[in-house]
Amino acid sequence: MKATRIGWALLLAVPALCAAQNAERVLLGADKQPLPFTRTDEILDFIATAREVSSKALSVGITKARKLRLSRNGVELHVVFHHINQSEQQVKRLPNGNVVMYLRDSYTSQIAAFEVSRLLGMTDVPPTITRVSDGEAGSAQLWIEKARTELSRQEKGLAPPDYNTWNQHYADMRVFDNLINNIDRNQGNMLVDSQWNLWLIDHTRAFGRDKTLPMPETVTRCSRQLWQALQELDEAQVRAKLSSVLVNAEIEALLLRRQKLVELIRQRIDDKGVETVLFDFGDPESEIEVEYTDAGTP
Repeated sequence: MKATRIGWALLLAVPALCAAQNAERVLLGADKQPLPFTRTDEILDFIATAREVSSKALSVGITKARKLRLSRNGVELHVVFHHINQSEQQVKRLPNGNVVMYLRDSYTSQIAAFEVSRLLGMTDVPPTITRVSDGEAGSAQLWIEKARTELSRQEKGLAPPDYNTWNQHYADMRVFDNLINNIDRNQGNMLVDSQWNLWLIDHTRAFGRDKTLPMPETVTRCSRQLWQALQELDEAQVRAKLSSVLVNAEIEALLLRRQKLVELIRQRIDDKGVETVLFDFGDPESEIEVEYTDAGTP
């Protein structure tokens, strides 16, 4: 395998859990060709420090995000840059119908979501790191080239080539969203690339201080890889990775939700059996079409 064809799973400096989850993911540059990096940290360093060539405001979303083109040593890639950082301490109803008492809409949650996914051995969240653009600090997340939103996929009636794996990624997404208290998942912040990989983006509203799981009813199944990682998640490592982007109350809430999530999945296993609840990616199962709705349930 050439260095320019490195799969995303091979880029992660985490346990080998990733290989079974996304062995074929390839990260693309602005030229739509595979990036020449061999380690995640190389990508993150590039995103944080490479020269900004252009900046364009995105026409979708309410966070005034920008699409940046970065360049260094002949390599160019795109990132989405968020700099929103605001809090609301009043009842607020989100477009997907969820109601929250305390809402923090911040670019720091973008970084936290990537770091948590990395700790769990997940590869669904694109590399994300702090960057300064036009004098503003924000989060810069690798732009997924040749991708469409899940909303677009469904509107065009495009069916995944393998519903088994597709459904399994949906299941782990729901586990992840409950862990990070992502109250704003919708079809517009789920991307499908040209290789039919599911990517999870736009986590600025995640990591609220709520200590309860936001949608426990959606947690019905979990990959064995993610289940193992949830049980083994090290509190000290979580604090070390997140202390610069989350306040202590948000980290404490995350750890409590993790505990409740583990208890919930154990209960699901007790009720339905381990073979019904846990799976390995690619395991054969009933090819039932699953479509994610903005209400959070199929």
